Amino acid sequence: MILQLNPMIPVYVPRFKLEGFAFLVRCLSQEHYTIFTVALDDGTIWELNNKEIRFCKNITMERDKQIKYD
Repeated sequence: MILQLNPMIPVYVPRFKLEGFAFLVRCLSQEHYTIFTVALDDGTIWELNNKEIRFCKNITMERDKQIKYD
């Protein structure tokens, strides 16, 4: 199953130390991880599992205090 995210979810990818937007979610029925298609700020597009991405900081939603980027 593929789900288009509308609106896109702003995410941070620690492996690349870049932010971007997740715009598709792919669910493979027997797999343990959900696969997100993410467009990064450097223009690349990656498919990453849910363990590889984090929510971005969002001051409006008060997510700036608890998220520590490495």
